[in-house]
Amino acid sequence: MRVLLIVPNMNSHDAMPSLSVAYLNGFINETSNHVASIADLSYHKKDWKKYLLNKIKEEKPDLIGFSVLSFNYPEALMIARFIKDYFTIKIIFGGVHVILAPEEVIENNAIDIISIGEGEQVLKELLDKSLNCENIHGIWYKQGGIVIKNKKRKLISNLDTLAFPDFKDFEIERYFIVNHNHFPIMASRGCPYNCTYCSNHVLRKNLEGKYVRFRSVDSVIKEIVLRINQYSNRGLKFFYFFDDTFISNTKFILEFCKKYKEKGFHTQFKWTANVRANLVTEKIIKAMKDAGCYEVRMGVESGNDYIRNTVYKRNMSHQQLINTFRITKKYYLHLRLDFIIGAPYETLDMMDESLQLAKQSKGDRIFFARLYPFPGTEIKTICEKEQTIQQNIPFDEKGIPPVERTNFVTKKQLNKFAKKISKWQIQRYINQGLKMRGFLFIWDIFLFLLYYKHKYGLEFNQIYRWYVEKYTLDRL
Repeated sequence: MRVLLIVPNMNSHDAMPSLSVAYLNGFINETSNHVASIADLSYHKKDWKKYLLNKIKEEKPDLIGFSVLSFNYPEALMIARFIKDYFTIKIIFGGVHVILAPEEVIENNAIDIISIGEGEQVLKELLDKSLNCENIHGIWYKQGGIVIKNKKRKLISNLDTLAFPDFKDFEIERYFIVNHNHFPIMASRGCPYNCTYCSNHVLRKNLEGKYVRFRSVDSVIKEIVLRINQYSNRGLKFFYFFDDTFISNTKFILEFCKKYKEKGFHTQFKWTANVRANLVTEKIIKAMKDAGCYEVRMGVESGNDYIRNTVYKRNMSHQQLINTFRITKKYYLHLRLDFIIGAPYETLDMMDESLQLAKQSKGDRIFFARLYPFPGTEIKTICEKEQTIQQNIPFDEKGIPPVERTNFVTKKQLNKFAKKISKWQIQRYINQGLKMRGFLFIWDIFLFLLYYKHKYGLEFNQIYRWYVEKYTLDRL
């Protein structure tokens, strides 16, 4: 049988090819006699209908699959409805959003089957049984207008049994231009923490089996060797680890750093990964730096202890954050920090604490985002209780709206503070750009506006950080 996997990112500006879809693609093609292929709409935003119709006619799939997040669920649903206008092919939805809101997803007429857990084994079994859904653990499906809810499937305990992701259908060279030559990789699945705004605590509750799992270091190194052989002559320069908390397993990270360096990769292929302030030690950061890590990414979320630890349950002290900033800079690693504004009990003064901590951190890249209350999360329940968002917001049309006010900050005040942050960020990038490139930075901006923005569908607000990141990476 044949399955077509669709990446529905038409309104987003993702800089990386989808790992989840690539994993499904690789698993089907490597472990079965079935054929999987990918239709990535990221670079077909304007002609997606024509492109997709041609792709379906060419591939002649027996099944069409979508892996969706809450952000791209409305796009995926729109595309599924479009497909149903022309074809009678069965459509399956999976991914994080489906696990968070299965009842809402399955009720859509365009969706025949949903995967309520990890999709690799589910998809293979579904194809093996010629789409006969009976007794396949891990799915819900429709039969005669009735939703049949099969048993849950346990999470894959040994990630080494999975085939490597298959990226052959992605336009990798275009992604390399947009993401400055980074390639995605993941060494683990799951996160052991309970941050109220993150879907991990909901997924852990809804899924069966061990939630946090690491691949073996040898498996990760083997994939890295494969990617270097496949893509080094096509632009690969950096690896981007997508793990929620790359350093949550100390034994793994130290062994990985040792073996990566022994291979000699540390001088040729730098890498970036997520860390957590309460886990950072000088030993770990030094090992990462010695092994070619050039950047650590970290969620701070708030500079206020109450918001960070009581409301968001981040479990990290102010001192741990300061120590992480210090250690990171001691070993000359770049520091990327993420903050959130809009917690239910947050005041303007608390938001300003976040801005002041961002300035104090001397982070190289600092991002502020509005709070998005994802389905099923604890923060969504709190926001509904405090009436800072509407209850039971439907996601099928416009997606998840960000929080627009808090108990103590009006919509107008929140927008004004967001503009203050944006102004600070832009001025910071301009200063960095001029310092690193001089007046040629102005020429680069014109080049972005006249060429890169239109050719690669970039957003205007990417203009400054896109170039500053490029200059920084060129100096590594």
